[in-house]
Amino acid sequence: MSLKRKKRFFKRAIAVAFTFIVLLASAAVIAQEGRPAEIEDDHKEEKSASRNVNLDMKMVYGQYNSMLSTINLSQEAGDFVYLLNSYFKRSNDFGYGRETYQNSSFYEHNLGFSGNLNPTENWKTVFELELNNDSRGMFDNDVFSREEKEKARLSLKNIFKMSRAFEFSFALGGAQYVHRLRPTSDGEPENSRLNQINAALGGEYIWSTTNGIKFKTHYYYYDYQESGIENDQFFSGEIVDDFYVTKNIGVSLGAGLCLNRDDDPLVSPVVGMSVKDFRHVSIVLQYRYDLQPFRPEVYYLQQKYIFPNYDLPPGRVHRGEMKCEFRINDSFHLLAQFGVEKNDHFYNYFPVTGNVLSAQTIDALVYRSRLDMNIALFGRLLEYDLLYEFSRYQANEFITYSPAHSLTSALRYNGRRWTFDWNNRYIGQVYTDPYSSNQLGAVIVGDVGMQRKMLESFFAYIKIENLYNYKYYLREGYPEQGITFLGGIRILI
Repeated sequence: MSLKRKKRFFKRAIAVAFTFIVLLASAAVIAQEGRPAEIEDDHKEEKSASRNVNLDMKMVYGQYNSMLSTINLSQEAGDFVYLLNSYFKRSNDFGYGRETYQNSSFYEHNLGFSGNLNPTENWKTVFELELNNDSRGMFDNDVFSREEKEKARLSLKNIFKMSRAFEFSFALGGAQYVHRLRPTSDGEPENSRLNQINAALGGEYIWSTTNGIKFKTHYYYYDYQESGIENDQFFSGEIVDDFYVTKNIGVSLGAGLCLNRDDDPLVSPVVGMSVKDFRHVSIVLQYRYDLQPFRPEVYYLQQKYIFPNYDLPPGRVHRGEMKCEFRINDSFHLLAQFGVEKNDHFYNYFPVTGNVLSAQTIDALVYRSRLDMNIALFGRLLEYDLLYEFSRYQANEFITYSPAHSLTSALRYNGRRWTFDWNNRYIGQVYTDPYSSNQLGAVIVGDVGMQRKMLESFFAYIKIENLYNYKYYLREGYPEQGITFLGGIRILI
């Protein structure tokens, strides 16, 4: 990157950071000071009642010096509401049965913050912060000993209601992704990093009760800190008119524009139809043709043990989908989704030296379906969730680490003194190489959690992971841990 472009990039970064600092400071002042003194005295009782704090904290410890900690903290104070959540899990070298896998220790940590500030009746500000980092030993790998990932993301969105008919919003954000592969004693480290800045602009104008028009634009700038990779930019914008042709049937018509450094400009249609306002059922159908950029900071977090390839082109995607929702009060909810997409640059994992995965693009036709079901009985004393996903691919290569069938179920009992969670996950066979028919076998993994109320807001908690002691692999050459017992406390306020 030239010196001139570096200066432009850092100027943008400084401007964004300054904007965030000013707005956060303003939010803090408003949240701290609240209303003027004379009004505060008159409404002291009302303000005190509005302050609502909720805390859900869990800490457990078990085999292999494993530790699991989750924290969810939310508070509402006047015009400011926030949610803080944290997830931390670690383990020393784990194993299966009497065998302990060498260099298998790991930790993973996710931290999120979301704040919602309403300075006025017509102005809302939403701030989001997300931090992810993990470190994993790579067992008996001859080339690399440990993988480390870090991701930081923040965004600030302002929503203005200009009138009863017009709403306007703009957002600024950024992200940083860092990836490291630590070598064995005689190897070389592999480090990479990217910085991203993004901005969004949108709005909606309601012409009448049966007609409304909305627009949105997004801009992404990627600064790759690796020599030989040119920085990237992506812009997308669309405008869509939503209107009702009858009381229950709506139609969406619009057009979009996409620009990317690696492809020609694309002007594309957006077409949709919806069946709404029935008591129990709603249906939405949509077709769009657009350009999808490669988002490495998202894509590479989905898989373990990778070797990032950042210089991948965007994909031109024809996508059609249908969503059907069925609901009976709060007792039964069913959401079915069906989709098909034709992508000329579908991103597919492939193995490289050191038993790590990189990514390449292929032409693929993808069929997907998803079924979400929730059943709640006896005032949610008993709940059952089911998620089923099916994927089918037509391509000249095998699509790796993407099962044709996957199913997740959760059964919960929410008693006054006892609670019980029983979760099961089924993952079908997956290909491990685009050019080979080798597959990892299907996986069945369960876990159970039980807690008993000991004191007000204080619970004893037990969790068993890999309940059926199933020996399985999610990545070829890297086994997962066997049955693991953990115990600890949970605090609910």
